[in-house]
Amino acid sequence: DFTLLQALTQHDEATLLSRIKELVDAQLVVEESVDRFAFRHALTREAMRARLLARERVALHRAIASALESASDGGDGGDGDDALAYHTFEAGAWEPARRYALRAAARALSLSAPREALQHFERAATATANAGRPLDSTLLMGRGRAHETLGAFSRANDDFVAALDCARASADRRAEWEALHALGLLWAARDYERAGAYRQAALLVARAIDDPSLV
Repeated sequence: DFTLLQALTQHDEATLLSRIKELVDAQLVVEESVDRFAFRHALTREAMRARLLARERVALHRAIASALESASDGGDGGDGDDALAYHTFEAGAWEPARRYALRAAARALSLSAPREALQHFERAATATANAGRPLDSTLLMGRGRAHETLGAFSRANDDFVAALDCARASADRRAEWEALHALGLLWAARDYERAGAYRQAALLVARAIDDPSLV
């Protein structure tokens, strides 16, 4: 993005355009639109990355994330959340990486893109672990739903069970109901007796918290 390049390089528009034109003439970069440019080949991008020291890459990811955050002003950035999740993760900024990855994952699920959602959930899980925090029921439920949509029954079941354990450990009855309800739906196609047990347990929780919509 041209605006992002300006923020990172601190060049004025004429200077930056001149530099980009050199790359276009060398057939390394292509103009996608008035405001966007891209490497002509992915291998070129990877070759440039390989020339950077690990510390340089981390510094660049941190600078890009900072510029993106300034541009988004902390709001829900849509596609911007994808980029922020990636750059904060690569910069080792674990708490922001977790936050942006969860937002990007939720958006991917809403757009019926479970594979992309799962990638973001996995990134959020790694960031959570690196931040020294346990996985919570929200993350586990989201990742479980992505697995379920992709037909990964065992992984979905493991995540929903783990979410149930988290909810019970924190005495979060609504999250407990959500996990039980998800397990009931998951097992309905395999074992009605087990699915029924989960649904009965969910019903007891719904009545205990006196929520007619859940009942």
